[in-house]
Order: sequence, then structure tokens, then C-alpha cells
Amino acid sequence: MDVSSAVQFGSLLRDARRRQGLSQAELGGDKYSGSYISHLESGRRAATPEVIDFLSRRLGVSPLEWGVSPAADPAQLVAGDSIEDLLVAERAWSEHDWAAAIEHSTQAAATAKAAGDMGRHWEALYVQAQARFSSGDFVGAARLAEELAEHETARRFGVARAQALSLASVANRASDRLGWAVAFGARAVEAASAAPPIILAEALMALVSAMSEAGHDPSESEPYLVRLSELTPRLNSEHSRGMIAWTMGTAAFVAGRVEVGREFHAVARTQLDARRDLRLWLRFHRSAASCLVDAGIQDGVRDLVRNAALGLEILGNHHDVVELRQVEAKLTLLEGDAVEAARIISGVLDDPVLGGPDISRGGSEEILAEALHAMGKTAAAKERFELAAREYESEGRLRAAVEAWRKASGEEVSRNFLTTT
Repeated sequence: MDVSSAVQFGSLLRDARRRQGLSQAELGGDKYSGSYISHLESGRRAATPEVIDFLSRRLGVSPLEWGVSPAADPAQLVAGDSIEDLLVAERAWSEHDWAAAIEHSTQAAATAKAAGDMGRHWEALYVQAQARFSSGDFVGAARLAEELAEHETARRFGVARAQALSLASVANRASDRLGWAVAFGARAVEAASAAPPIILAEALMALVSAMSEAGHDPSESEPYLVRLSELTPRLNSEHSRGMIAWTMGTAAFVAGRVEVGREFHAVARTQLDARRDLRLWLRFHRSAASCLVDAGIQDGVRDLVRNAALGLEILGNHHDVVELRQVEAKLTLLEGDAVEAARIISGVLDDPVLGGPDISRGGSEEILAEALHAMGKTAAAKERFELAAREYESEGRLRAAVEAWRKASGEEVSRNFLTTT
């Protein structure tokens, strides 16, 4: 690497490090000093292939993005092939072409394993797990993420292990295995204890969200919310700070602190970047609408739902559409039109895809029960409350299940869904 190449490499390395929110010492870890990283970034030192390999793994960046080609021995050429497939997989994932992302990441993983490049093997499988999650294959994503947490690369690098465990928690939560989601979230927080702030924040958000959905008492989440709050100023990315505000706002709604939740969501709305992840931005609007409806608030919700619907119908998976329909039905019921609410949610339950076995029916069954009760159809409502309770029990939502059983027994039905969904 000549002087000009070293300067160019140093500039790209600095940009990649800052995007991850790492200091020079944090990037070097226990292998290279912060001073040495500083020399690399200024171009005063030229990086060897071993150094480049270490830094690219730490930052999750392909050496090709830094203009560095793999060595020309046969094993490295095979690894280079895996990098090309991996780059295509990552581009496909960013463009929501989940099938192509899965195909190329699978090929990259196989090629990397054949070359003995287990770091690249882990990276390729992680991209595949992300693509499976985004496509709605939550069970497949959870299973793969769980395997990645025990991968030899994850045993060597705490960041890799923490990321895999966080994804395992999120995917298990999405597939309604809430006990596992909490367990993996707790393990992710432990694994990320010495990791950079962005990795620890990801783990904490996964755990808090899992605990909230599983019906844990809000006081149990409080220590983790405090840690998230303390991490926020240390994150360079405004989008990442917006993710934390979203998580903390939703947790506040669940705890019954509605005004605090609205304040956090207002911050998230200004910080989340639709250009960075449009689908996530749309899902935030759907989530914010759901929190408001659950708190009995109608003002501004119809606009939030409309904004979310415009994109999620195109970019979202089947689970996104179901959650959107549930919010629409709850809002319609809150507005006093029980017949229309029942029509909307019945359409979900009767649809062969949206009402399929891989998508939770508990929330939909309870909304339909609420609508039937409002229509005076007590017997039919009781049957639906019982179905919802059984679904909640199978998913580990015990608090929600208890509420549904109470309603099935004839206790007063509340329009506040906050304690039950």
C-alpha cells in the first residue's frame, strides 16, 4: 500500500469508525492501540492485510469498500468470491429484495466456509438472518440467529455475539415466543456490556420491548430504560437516538404514562430518518397510532394510520399488514362504529394468509370480541374472548390472557387495549 493509498484508506476507515460510534481505542480493542489506529487514519502508517482483515470484521465493512483487494492465493480468491456474493446480498437486502438477499448470502456463507473464513461465514449468515426477518420469516430468522450466537466467531468477538442474541430476541418476539425473546434479550445485554454504545443500545431495546410485550411489570424494565437514557448522548447517529426515543415512548405508554410516551414519540418522529429505513419509519407511525388508540386517544391517529398504510401496503410483510389492520379496527371501534371494526378484523381472520397459522391471532380475536360486545352480541363476544385468551397463553402473554379470560367470564369490557395487547 503506497502513501496515496494509505491516506485514502485512512479516510475511509475514519468514516466507517465514526458511523459505528467507536473511539480509536475501542476500534483497536485489545489488539491495536488507539494511537496506532490514529496513525492509520492519518495515512502515517500503511495497514497490512492482517490489520485490514481485523478492522473490516470489527466494523462490518468489506475490504472491497475500502479499495483493498484480497490476496491472490487460492484460498483468498475463494474468500473474495464470498465477498462479492455478500455485497450483492447486502444491496438486495437494502432494496427489500429478500429472496435475492437470502440466495446470495447463502452462497456467500457456503463459499466462506469452504475457504475456512469463519468470520465471513458468520457475517453472511447474519445477513441471511436479517433478510429472513425482514421478509416475515421470523421463525427462520430466530433459529439462525440462535445458531449465530454460538458460532465460533461469536465466541471470539463480543460484538458479534451481542448482535446475534439481539436479533434472536427480536425475531422470537415477532414470532410470539415471548419467553425466549426475554431470555435472549437478557443474554444480549450481558454480552454487550463492554461493547460500543450502539451495540449495547440495540440489546437493551430488544430486552425492554420483549418484557413489555410479555406483560412484565413496568418496574422490571426501569433499570434498562435508565441505561438507555444514559446511552443516548453517546450515540452519534440521530436515527439511532430516535430508535431509543421510540422504545422509551412505547414503554411509557405501556406503563400508563401517556404524556411521557407522547413526548418521547414526538422526539422519535423528528429523529427517525425515512431515507435510511423507510419501512421502519412507516412501522413507527403504525406503532405510535396503536399506542394512542390503546390510551383512548383519537386526535391525530387517523393521519398516522393513513401515512403508515401508504407505504406498508407495498413495503411491509404480512405481519405488518395485520398490525396495521388491527390499529384501523381499534380506531374505528373507538370512534363508535363497531360494525365496521368487526368487518375490518373479520377480513384479517378469514384471510388465508393474514389469518394463517404463522401469524398471531390473539390480538385480532380480542378486537373482534370487543366489537361484538359493543354490538350487543354477548355470546359471540364470549367465544372470541376465550379464543384470544388461549392464543395469548400459547404465546406467553399471560397478563393479556388473564384479562381476556376475565372478559370472557362477563366482567366489564374496557375499551382500553393497553393492558391486553
